[in-house]
Amino acid sequence: MRVDFPVCSHFPPTDHPGFHDWLCPDSRFCLHRGRMSVLELAPQDVCAASVLTAADIVACRPNQVELVGLTRRLWAKAAFIGLLAVTSYLGLVFVVKGLVSGLVVAAVLVFAMIATATSVMHDANHGAFGPSRRLNRVVGFSGDVLGASSWLWRLKHNVLHHANTNVVGMDTDIEQMPFARLAPGQPHRPWHRYQHIYIWGLYGFLVVQWVFFSDFANLATGRIGSQSITRRPTRQQLMSLFAGKAIHVSWAIAVPLVFHRWWVVALFYLGCSWLLGFTLAVFFQMAHCVDVVEFDDPSAARRGNDFAIHQLRTTANIEFGSTLINRSMAWLMGGLHVQIEHHLAPGMPHTSYPAMARRVRQLCHTRGVLYRTHPGMWAALCSHTRWLKTMGRPLTPQI
Repeated sequence: MRVDFPVCSHFPPTDHPGFHDWLCPDSRFCLHRGRMSVLELAPQDVCAASVLTAADIVACRPNQVELVGLTRRLWAKAAFIGLLAVTSYLGLVFVVKGLVSGLVVAAVLVFAMIATATSVMHDANHGAFGPSRRLNRVVGFSGDVLGASSWLWRLKHNVLHHANTNVVGMDTDIEQMPFARLAPGQPHRPWHRYQHIYIWGLYGFLVVQWVFFSDFANLATGRIGSQSITRRPTRQQLMSLFAGKAIHVSWAIAVPLVFHRWWVVALFYLGCSWLLGFTLAVFFQMAHCVDVVEFDDPSAARRGNDFAIHQLRTTANIEFGSTLINRSMAWLMGGLHVQIEHHLAPGMPHTSYPAMARRVRQLCHTRGVLYRTHPGMWAALCSHTRWLKTMGRPLTPQI
């Protein structure tokens, strides 16, 4: 399969004498109209130097002394996010009266909820918030407070997605049928021709879907997408799911209804949840459903010493500059802009990924392994849009 993607900023100039030597010499690369094309290789075609072992990745991780400091930094960030979320919520429900001030405080609350999802819930449900399993489970319950079952999220994200990144038919994070076609091998529908236009509006309903539909559907059918839930849920898991839904509905809908008109509550809830869902969906999509990465079928090698290469083939980072806006965006995204490192070491706190990224990037440069990045947020959005257009085109019958 041929995958086209823009030449990223970390490559040497294409007219540099060492450009082709920098790439794996046995790979087949070609340039066409300013874009780089990579031809998917058979296993025997991959050069020996492009093997990254588990030991190589471990060497890129922070040491124990560094990890202690990075974990404390994560805790400080989580405390700030929690304080911001609680104060903005209390202000919105009990203090603010005017429309303009209400919208401003609601925007702060949405910002805090996004940060909770990307920087607190995500780390905790990967077991990366701290050394204690109990601590990670308690903090991971913040996902339930936001509306999504942390138990089902761990199955869907940690097991099905991380172990099978961009593997069509197994990675349920790239399954959005019938609304969208996100990967080769998925069926095409006539309306997919316009998915690059309408999908942005649908992204915003991610949270509403979590709260009221998908978690219950997964539980009732015993399936997450095309995959079966192999283990029956325990009583504790069921209790946490229903308790989480009750807590979410209580703070987000029931309590505000006591102090405000129903239509005001409905508008603010739908608006805030749409913004939260839209932002999270877009953040997650820009790492995998883009035209700079590859997709695989279930027969692809992705275990053992093939694991790192698979993650590097199917994941892309976003590079941010040093401006205040870029640094703020990186802070808000948690570890979602350094997804390569997150997929290589999901048990590490996201505060460790920027430093780890420099080591992994240098390792890839030394071994001749392609390290895929978007040179900014806009480039990532454009890449996702191009991929949606590509997947939305009608399939050409094979003769």
